[in-house]
Amino acid sequence: MNAEVATDFRPFTSLTEQIADHLTQSIVTGALAANERVQEQHVARALGVSRGSVREALLILERRHLIEIVPRRGAVVSSLSRRQFDDLFDLLEVLYTMIGQKMATMWDEEDSIRFEHALADIVLAAGAGDIDAYAEACEAFLHEAMGLIRNRYLDDVVDSMLPLARRALHRLVQLDPDLLTNGVRSWQTWHDAMAAEDPDAVERAVKSCFSRHRATLTRSLNG
Repeated sequence: MNAEVATDFRPFTSLTEQIADHLTQSIVTGALAANERVQEQHVARALGVSRGSVREALLILERRHLIEIVPRRGAVVSSLSRRQFDDLFDLLEVLYTMIGQKMATMWDEEDSIRFEHALADIVLAAGAGDIDAYAEACEAFLHEAMGLIRNRYLDDVVDSMLPLARRALHRLVQLDPDLLTNGVRSWQTWHDAMAAEDPDAVERAVKSCFSRHRATLTRSLNG
């Protein structure tokens, strides 16, 4: 990482979170590659912060499953192997199914407007090919649902997985340029199943989405 102070970095309320978010974006986009060391001293110098603050931020990254703290090596960017993709997909499939089925049992027509706005943002980002905007719109859709469900433990689990999910999204788009377009259809189908108050349709929609993701990985490995 460049030793010069980054001019686009401005710590505001929580310095540790700002550092963690800055490093998260570098890992998600691939600027920091898998198995690359994240050196406290270099990060501290680049961002103009203390090593202690960087050390605290690295603990956040570890909880986000983006780095591993390795004895005698320090912080290393986690790899993203096929096994790790499968583990992530297994968990996200369970979470999305749970969220969708819960929403299907409590759907109200008044909810339609807020979710239609969220879907419109997903469509707009996909059309622009903006991966981060697409991820933010998808996360906003999820947070709309979780705000209605009001399960603090579910919130914690989902929020802890979102940075890793965004990293996986960047990788999948590299493998499948049509992923964002297909993703729009998946979110629309998921939404429609919730609005129809059909838990079985919710499960089918989620399974179909992650089956496509797994097929994308399989093609890349066999290609």
